[in-house]
Amino acid sequence: MASSLVLFALLRAAVATITVNDPSDTILPSDWADDNALLADYDIAFISTQPRDLATAYTFDDGSKLVQHKEYSTDENDTCVIVVSDGAHLTASHVDILKSGYSSNLNEASFYGFNAAINVANDSSATLEHVNITVHNGAANVYSYGTDTVVKLNHAWLYSSGPVSHGLYASGNGTIIGRNIKHFSGGTRSSAFSGDSPAGYVYVYDSVSHCAGVGSATYYALGTIYAENVISHSDNGPVVFSDGAQNATLVNCDATAGLLGGVAMFSSSVRLSGAKLKLKDSKITTLGETMPGLWFGNLIVDVDIDNSQINHTSGVLVSANYSQITQEFNHYADYTENSSLQPAEVTVKVVDSDLTGDLVAYNGSYISWTLKSYSSWTGTAYSGYGDASFDVALDKTSNWTLTESTTVQNLTDKDHTLSNIFSNGYTLYYNSSATKSRWLKGRTISLDGGGSAQPIST
Repeated sequence: MASSLVLFALLRAAVATITVNDPSDTILPSDWADDNALLADYDIAFISTQPRDLATAYTFDDGSKLVQHKEYSTDENDTCVIVVSDGAHLTASHVDILKSGYSSNLNEASFYGFNAAINVANDSSATLEHVNITVHNGAANVYSYGTDTVVKLNHAWLYSSGPVSHGLYASGNGTIIGRNIKHFSGGTRSSAFSGDSPAGYVYVYDSVSHCAGVGSATYYALGTIYAENVISHSDNGPVVFSDGAQNATLVNCDATAGLLGGVAMFSSSVRLSGAKLKLKDSKITTLGETMPGLWFGNLIVDVDIDNSQINHTSGVLVSANYSQITQEFNHYADYTENSSLQPAEVTVKVVDSDLTGDLVAYNGSYISWTLKSYSSWTGTAYSGYGDASFDVALDKTSNWTLTESTTVQNLTDKDHTLSNIFSNGYTLYYNSSATKSRWLKGRTISLDGGGSAQPIST
């Protein structure tokens, strides 16, 4: 038996040492340190639509074109390498693209794909197979703009340095579908898989991403993000970053975040409803000692956690506030910086998951927490500052282990005995007047572990 255990431990150790490579193992970020130190400046003039005529070295704007085993490059500023437009379709395979040259207006580069390596726009399409794209000085690797614009990318190697150098970047209701991608970005605000105003639709499968710059998330959701079988590491950004009522789904993903939170979803203007986050068969790990697993500000959002893990050292599993994130990505802004902010309302449904950590709400925010299908939770719920409210619901197969005394409004337990709550000697207070707590009839009920559930009146 002992030898079997040792063998099992050795097998587990072997699995833990698997190395995943990304393009920064080939082109060292230290070689482009000055480029990556450039900051994104958005305090500049902004245009409202993408121009029909973008500066470019190569244009495909007529019918369908097939290119194979070609090399394309430009070092001109404000100039794309390839533009596909006017309803054209480009099929490219075994193509190398090198882009250098700066953008004089990062708003234009960010929102409309100026200076991108490949820019597919205005009802056009592209199918890219076995492409190698390297960009420097701040440029998107692959950009899709406009309704009915679709880019399909398979077996791609994407490297970038400089600010606002997203890997896959869709805007203006454009779509990108990427498979088998290896990605690295070293600059600030250079997320791997991104959407932008009014929406982008990005689907990525079987891929690897490494983002090193400040504010560079794996997924920047402005529209829809769907990721499946993706391994990612964001050194100085969250896994998912979104502004507004966006939709992000991660399936069988293993993602690490180094700044702000594992997930950071908020609304930078008025509070919006309709945001959605789903984690299925996935793991999110946060590295900072104060980073929450999931953070939401000034937003109404629905969260599904299905057979997933959220690992953190902060002790905070979910945080809800009326904050937003600054342009510098250096802190959560509060009411003194934006008086139009409102409390976050977060509804979380947990299925087949074992989670540890606290629910923390600030300044009137609200968290609804439901455990189903053999889920377990070890933690407490409390206000970080000011008023806050929490609802907790458990089905018969799920359990909760308290780590501190906790106050909830609605307490629902399909077990009807609270036998699936282990108290550790703490008290669980519930609002006897709350609609979903009335079944308790204001009783004090002894809990396993020496504590009790007690009513409070409001």
